[in-house]
Amino acid sequence: MNEKTKFWLSGLSIFCLIAAGSLIFSKKDKKVTIAGYGFKSKTALSVANGEVGNFSLLDHLGRYQELYRNFDAKAIVIIAQSNDCPIIQKYAAALNELKKKYESKNISFFMINPNKNDVRDTVAKEVADYKYEIPILLDPSQVVTESLGITRSSEAVIIDPNGWKIIYRGAIDDRLGYGVDKQMARNNYLSNKLDSIVANKPDEKNEVAPAKGCLFSFQTPESLSYEKTVAPIVSMKCLNCHAGPTAYLPLLNSYDKFKNWMAMSRETIVTNRMPPSGVDIHYGEYRNNFALTADEKRILVKWIDSGAKRDGTIDPLVLFEKRKKKKNMEKDIAYKASVEKAIIIPPEGTIEYLFSQLGGPTPYDMWISGYNTISTNPRQLHHASLMITTKPLSFYDGLVEKNHPEREKIANEKNDGDIPLFTLSEIQQYERAHGGVNYHRSQIWGAGKPQPHMFYKGIGLFIPKGSYLILESHYMGSGKVESEKMTVEFIGQRTKPAQFSQLRSRTLLNRKVNIPPMTKDHVEATSPITFKEDVLFISLLAHLHMRGKSVRVTLTPPDGQTKTLISIPNYYYGWQTGSAVAPKEPILIKKGSTLNGECRYDNSPQNPNNPDPSKNVLFGQRVDRTEMCNLHFNYIVK
Repeated sequence: MNEKTKFWLSGLSIFCLIAAGSLIFSKKDKKVTIAGYGFKSKTALSVANGEVGNFSLLDHLGRYQELYRNFDAKAIVIIAQSNDCPIIQKYAAALNELKKKYESKNISFFMINPNKNDVRDTVAKEVADYKYEIPILLDPSQVVTESLGITRSSEAVIIDPNGWKIIYRGAIDDRLGYGVDKQMARNNYLSNKLDSIVANKPDEKNEVAPAKGCLFSFQTPESLSYEKTVAPIVSMKCLNCHAGPTAYLPLLNSYDKFKNWMAMSRETIVTNRMPPSGVDIHYGEYRNNFALTADEKRILVKWIDSGAKRDGTIDPLVLFEKRKKKKNMEKDIAYKASVEKAIIIPPEGTIEYLFSQLGGPTPYDMWISGYNTISTNPRQLHHASLMITTKPLSFYDGLVEKNHPEREKIANEKNDGDIPLFTLSEIQQYERAHGGVNYHRSQIWGAGKPQPHMFYKGIGLFIPKGSYLILESHYMGSGKVESEKMTVEFIGQRTKPAQFSQLRSRTLLNRKVNIPPMTKDHVEATSPITFKEDVLFISLLAHLHMRGKSVRVTLTPPDGQTKTLISIPNYYYGWQTGSAVAPKEPILIKKGSTLNGECRYDNSPQNPNNPDPSKNVLFGQRVDRTEMCNLHFNYIVK
């Protein structure tokens, strides 16, 4: 069965579940069998036949939670929660006891809240007041809760990871209800079912009752018009990477092309894989953040589920590229340079970082406000960094030949899989030792990164005449031999603007990364950086590898009140390594303040990107064998 068929069967079974549930309740005092499960009529609820699709949500602590990463559990319990609902509040202690009893028996517990007004802070307060010990998944788009068929708080579902089926839906027990508050439950429906799962035996009673709780109000979007509502969202959030002659495939730049990818689009939306954005907006607003809002997510999923119909005669997706081309023609290009020859990319895996030079020495002074990086093969170009140096690349290659005659032997003997970056090391050492005050290294291309990339107004890079521009590029194989050649357009001017601040870079890092095998949540902290002057924080670029899970940067000002500056709860190496997180407005960091970084890793089989969870992982450049905790941030001196 292909993925598209699974998707439609899943949606069909959820529909059938709701209809069947209504039928059961109308047949009192009769035994009804649905999908092979027998129920006594007074307590009967339907059970979904179909596969539960994967989804991901942030919980009330801002942690990333993904359903399918719990495939090692015997069962997954999800219980609906709503702030201010007295029934679920009274269940708090009982739910904690259930978690305590069954979590050690490999049962995973979550709660889910689809109320748009119950935001993270208010849910966290409810958790503190009622001492919930189960993570509460926040579902402001309501897409996940509605897809699971959950209709009211205190309703519980059990999902069997062996086939991802819902095997239970209903009440926790019969202790609480509308105007009912018994001292003890007579029927413990949920725990009876869990006992049978733990014992690997059939549930002989197989009794369940409808949940008694606060009904959820599922919002209906005001408009599902393709032309007026859907296409503008896709244009704004998707086409930077899915349109144009060098776009990341699949192309989505017309209704017909987009419709071919409806099932896949729905899956990526619900799992938050696309549009790519891992930054947590709880801590602020960010430039170039293409993540869907809760309303946008609901609109797209509802439109797809309703048949993805087109209305009107205009296709806004087709018009997008024309508008984009017109905008690009208006750029002020101060300088343009290309690498001398194309790079050949092997068919599989990753290759070492490669270095190339953009043209010769710069012919004049430049004040740069942004870049437009043009790659002939952007799908294989994972990320690229630009270095502004005082010498040509051939000079540093000569230093490598002179200072590292046994470099191939050294690289081959590295048992941790690290790839020593001899060229980068020689560039940095020479520039520091010889007063390279204009030396700068910054990311100018990354998977998922829109082009052109512009700095804040009045902030940029001064590149003096006679500088050399060296690229460090990293590629991913596609299964066949390919090539790539890069051109960079430097956007700016040749005379100093009236308002100009030089962009600077520093790095929070940890070169002693040591991740044990089979660990789901390993933490590594960076060395702190304390500022000796007032600065304005501009952007952060996190660099982890395939076991990277999340990133957090905290700021401790002189008064000692530590706060989260940036949080990336779902770090994904495939694109995030090249995409900087930039607040909408620069953030003041006062003199004496300290930045600390934290990287978390998932080195378990539950991480779908993990090459080998049995290996101990150390610091290094190889994305499959080693890890990094390098957090590059840009700033200006205030």
